[in-house]
Amino acid sequence: MSEATENQIEGIGEPLRALGKESHWERYRLPVELAGKSFIDVGCWEGVHCAEAVRRGAAQTVGVDLCTSDDLSANVERYGFEFVQMDVFSEKWFELDSFDVVLCSGLLFSVENVLGLLFRLRKVVGELLVVESRISLHHPEKPQMVFHGQGEDTSNPTSWWSPNKLCFEQMLTTAGFEGISTVWEEERGEGYARCCLHAVPTGSVEYPRLLPRVKGAMPLYGGNRESIRRPAE
Repeated sequence: MSEATENQIEGIGEPLRALGKESHWERYRLPVELAGKSFIDVGCWEGVHCAEAVRRGAAQTVGVDLCTSDDLSANVERYGFEFVQMDVFSEKWFELDSFDVVLCSGLLFSVENVLGLLFRLRKVVGELLVVESRISLHHPEKPQMVFHGQGEDTSNPTSWWSPNKLCFEQMLTTAGFEGISTVWEEERGEGYARCCLHAVPTGSVEYPRLLPRVKGAMPLYGGNRESIRRPAE
């Protein structure tokens, strides 16, 4: 980043002048300081949180989104963060580095494969995941997701799923996260809310959860399969 660009960036005590939607940095309880840390916003929209990360001293700041806008272009130019135009389910995703702090807001309910997204996020989270989404308030005692069929939500035709909070938390655990905590939860309309969670990556993913085999019936070693009995139902 050039010295001229640095001089244009406002300090923490000044209002953020990035173009686009308002920053929710404090609301998401993101780190106050990012000196020496790397930050990525998955589904960054206009890149306002990336701009905030830059002025908080992040060593590396990256925004990822499929769509672009004039506001995003202006923020990239002014604050000097990196932008990668990419579908999160692209194979190019696996070329990304690991980042200390990962933000993913307003994206989970807009993908067809929610659990697949969380596994991909696990791939890039080094220290902290901050994830925010719409959730269902239906049947909170059971992990469930509401599927929004065609035409059900005319305000957002890309909205596919609303997990309830228990489902949200259990999917994070399955994808390799722990220390899951609620930052806030706010009801938004009948039967639905918005929820922000923090999670940290586990030391390793439990690979048996990923392998498509029935325990005792599909061993890793070869041999005569006729001699292997399927366990009783």
